[in-house]
Amino acid sequence: MSRSPSWPAGRLQWELSGAGLQNLALRERPVPSPGAEELLVRIDACGICFSDIKILRLGGEHPRLQGRDLERDPVVMGHEVAMTVMQVGEARRAQFQPGQRFLIQADIIYRGEGLAFGYKLAGGYSQYQLIGPEVLDGDEGCYLLPVSRGVGYSQAALAEPWACVEASYACAPRTAPQPGGSRLVVVAANADRAPEAQPWPDDRASGRELQVDGSDADAPQLIAEHAPYDDVLFWGAPAQAIVDAVTGCLEKGAVIRWERVPAGVRRALDVGSIHYRGHWHVSTPESGSGDAYAWPRGAEMTPGGQALFIGAGGPLGQMQLQRTFALPAPPAHVVVSQRSGPRLEHLRQTFEPLAKAKGVRFTLLDARALGDEVYTRAREATGGAGFDDIVVVVPNARVVEQVVPLAAAGGGVNLFAGIGVGTKASIPLDCLRQGVRLWGTTGSTIADLRRIVEKVESGALDTDSVVAAVGGIRAVCEGLEAVRDGRFLGKTVIYPQLERLPLTTVEDLAAQHPSLAERLGPGGAWNSAAEAELLRLYQAGAK
Repeated sequence: MSRSPSWPAGRLQWELSGAGLQNLALRERPVPSPGAEELLVRIDACGICFSDIKILRLGGEHPRLQGRDLERDPVVMGHEVAMTVMQVGEARRAQFQPGQRFLIQADIIYRGEGLAFGYKLAGGYSQYQLIGPEVLDGDEGCYLLPVSRGVGYSQAALAEPWACVEASYACAPRTAPQPGGSRLVVVAANADRAPEAQPWPDDRASGRELQVDGSDADAPQLIAEHAPYDDVLFWGAPAQAIVDAVTGCLEKGAVIRWERVPAGVRRALDVGSIHYRGHWHVSTPESGSGDAYAWPRGAEMTPGGQALFIGAGGPLGQMQLQRTFALPAPPAHVVVSQRSGPRLEHLRQTFEPLAKAKGVRFTLLDARALGDEVYTRAREATGGAGFDDIVVVVPNARVVEQVVPLAAAGGGVNLFAGIGVGTKASIPLDCLRQGVRLWGTTGSTIADLRRIVEKVESGALDTDSVVAAVGGIRAVCEGLEAVRDGRFLGKTVIYPQLERLPLTTVEDLAAQHPSLAERLGPGGAWNSAAEAELLRLYQAGAK
């Protein structure tokens, strides 16, 4: 297939051949020609994500890369990507054409196998990339989403992390036991009476069921022999060892129901499994009647309610706050806890005016200065009523232990930060009887990404307002170091087509280039107009 003579013969891309930055190298490779079923795309922008730091730390031991010989088959990272089609394979010409712009849903599943873009599939730290059937004919359809020409490259690339934020408000638990699933009943010695003959709220679908005595020494072995389980009923509060044994035997999306639990009891729950495996802990309402599976609210913020954000000074925390203030009916009161320093001051400067404009009361607490008293002050800010919504943006189990009791009856605790599976937090089980739910999500779906694109194209959401620094293709390594070290207050975006652009903050770019500065948004925010001027200034042949 012929190529325009103006196209380069080579492309620059970063390849990771093992754990650590010392194994990350910039290579020049030929620009490939697409096969009949492929597209050749130009990478227009790629955001740097903290998930890339996890790949750097673990190398081939990363869960998504296990079994891969990185020395022989290096990884090209980068999954927050905006791209333009340059060439179309013969078999795809009725479906795609050069010049079309797309972003990509990174969590790709092809024939039942997870092939995430920027992990198993070569990603965006490259100037050009091939897109094949794994992306175009995935199990959920095409993982490319079209983007209109009016949307900036950075706006499009950052739709992916914004979609992860969106996903945390779109999740929903099962509202009945798994049809045909496996159920477990564990009766603890401290239960005030035996379970009812039919303890499940819905028994329309048959499934296998095991009932064990939680005080039996053989209970853990018996539980393991009949695993896994979709639904669990703890009748009373069994010993921690039983809870741990059951947690290791659960399917994804399992529901754990707690009934007849004595007052004041805590148990260490695997909060990492709540986040990464979608486990739900529920209970019948405190009144003693009703359906434990029923959820009268959803994961979305409560309109006119009170919301608490823990550690919202980083890029994702800022996205959480910006999304909250962009809601048609936001909370009436937003409380934010953040350790003092540049991030705290940035939150004050950015969100106090926005809250005032939206008519939302905004309370900012210095977690470094207050220590554990920050939780007392947070409750006091609600007049003692507690929070309708709590969002945890720091991966810290002790923080989870402290904030769950701050939830009001019927409140929700969004464990947004990626706490590792197996990480436990001591949770007061009384809160479950008051209708408090804990949930977490990882990644996003095509539907989540589509909602973000719609918000961007309608002007309801400005995804690139969180950009703090930009760089060209040669700046990727330094950019990763900066993200690892928390050097910038917001997101770092790479423009692979710009070879000469060093890693530079938006503020420094504005100081260097008055023509760019005058195009920035309110407060010096990055936007598509400033991006267009950046491209004009730094593309080959321009200065």
